[in-house]
Amino acid sequence: MKIAFHPITLQDKERIQQVVSGSPYQNCDLSFANLYNWSSHYKTQIAFHKGAMVVRFMTDGGTRPAYLMPIGEVENLKDVFADMMCDCCTNGEHLLLMSITEPSLKLLDEILPNRYRLLPNRDYYDYIYEREKLCSLSGKKLQSKRNHINKFERSYPDYIYEPITASNATECMELENKWFALSGKTDEINAEREIICRSLREKEAIGLTGGAIRVNGSIVAFSMGMPINCNTFDVSIEKADPAIPEAFAMINREFARHIPEQYTNINREEDLGIEGLRKAKLSYKPDILLEKNIVIVHTDV
Repeated sequence: MKIAFHPITLQDKERIQQVVSGSPYQNCDLSFANLYNWSSHYKTQIAFHKGAMVVRFMTDGGTRPAYLMPIGEVENLKDVFADMMCDCCTNGEHLLLMSITEPSLKLLDEILPNRYRLLPNRDYYDYIYEREKLCSLSGKKLQSKRNHINKFERSYPDYIYEPITASNATECMELENKWFALSGKTDEINAEREIICRSLREKEAIGLTGGAIRVNGSIVAFSMGMPINCNTFDVSIEKADPAIPEAFAMINREFARHIPEQYTNINREEDLGIEGLRKAKLSYKPDILLEKNIVIVHTDV
């Protein structure tokens, strides 16, 4: 049966969150904010097909379709995969799955035994931390983070943490403009800039939570995110004034402290193979380095 894909819109938010919130999946790709915000860049589409949510997007520079693991009724997934195979075959390609985590691999072994090839994708592993650890930064291993915090608090004792609202969104964008002016203008950075602008403009409609730090009347750091499932919160945007290095540690801690307590895990997403970003994420000692794999299905279901 043909899968009726359509572009992701805000009208899909409630249904997507309903499906994902009850799932075991913690990968950042399933945050509604990421699905929606990156949909233009990756031509992402969605379908609710035979009791499953199926996500399709374009990779390899927009030339090849790829899919996330369908989420839904397990008894229907074999039929769903058969239809996904037909969908990708119209483009003359094998079925390509991306961001496949351990729970998905167990299902694939049941549905497609010995019918796929697994390719680890280290640059896209997610870094997941216990929320309480990011709030307290306790222990010897995180001493350097506390040092950054202490330096910030000594330098700016009158700093203010405040939620992002319509009244300060423009100031957050001004900080993004400052960061953007110092960065290389790659396609990814340009796309990220558009996403930050959209997130600030449509924050309430998307369902994002945001927080900012103000020093001497100016926003020096801000962060935004939203839940993935019932216990994992995704931090999808974080920016700080490059002239104040300690602001990164400060917004990290303060945003974690203001996330609702029901979210015991915080996903701070991938490092994309960027050496400095990997070093920074590892320095916070992730509790879970969530393996995400590429899967190529090379035979008929």
